[in-house]
Amino acid sequence: MKLTATIWRTAVAGAFVLTVVHIQGQEKPSDDVSRGKVLVESSGCLECHRIDDRGSRVGPDLSDIGARRTSDRIRQALVAPDEEVLPENRFVRFTTKDGATITGRLLNQDTISVQLINPKQELKSYLRSNVRDYTIVDKGLMPSVQGKLTEPQIADLVAYLSSLKSAGQ
Repeated sequence: MKLTATIWRTAVAGAFVLTVVHIQGQEKPSDDVSRGKVLVESSGCLECHRIDDRGSRVGPDLSDIGARRTSDRIRQALVAPDEEVLPENRFVRFTTKDGATITGRLLNQDTISVQLINPKQELKSYLRSNVRDYTIVDKGLMPSVQGKLTEPQIADLVAYLSSLKSAGQ
């Protein structure tokens, strides 16, 4: 069996070396945490998600996702994100009486008002008396990585996210 290695140098959070193992010209899935971290940082995940002190607050915080979900559930969330959207991660869309359409992640609601975080990460509160139409979005806003990433890349991404056990890592 012939093994060859390709080495990339990356300067993300300090310099480190990434290695991909090829067996007879085929990339072997290796579940590499370092490569998974690079993918999270380079694939736009932090435009919606937050890990520790980096990223957006619009989507769910992933700082401790490895403690909250199994590797299989993390993989499923990446490949088919609409299959399980937790209530605390649902988005709302409503129209105000003056015709403005508002979309954001629902933070809180009561009989008087609705509070959300919008795509600009602004906390907003709206009086229900000013809302004409209100819908909780059933589908998540996260796109599937299926067809965008290779199976080894998905394995690396799952390995990294599974390693996130507690905030502050």
